[in-house]
Amino acid sequence: MSTHRHDWYMSEADDGSMYHCRKCRRTQEGTVPEAQGCPVSNAEHNAVAWLGQAGLYRTRFEAVHNCEQSVTPVSANELFELASRQVISQLNEGREHA
Repeated sequence: MSTHRHDWYMSEADDGSMYHCRKCRRTQEGTVPEAQGCPVSNAEHNAVAWLGQAGLYRTRFEAVHNCEQSVTPVSANELFELASRQVISQLNEGREHA
């Protein structure tokens, strides 16, 4: 069981309240759920890309479809940092060959 917390929001159902997790899409009727153990971490939920052995992917599905065994969620800040390093590396490489 994971230790991640669900991210619940409430919607009105015909017979009361319905709670939904924004991360794993779990639903529960009745009172505010106390259940923990969301299978999706905050990092996974907020990922804008996924980093695998062969490079970056837009989605986890795309990475798995490319036979990646292990992928890491990448946040927007991390993606910007990776892109910045790549541009600097390419600029430096271009200067060496000039």
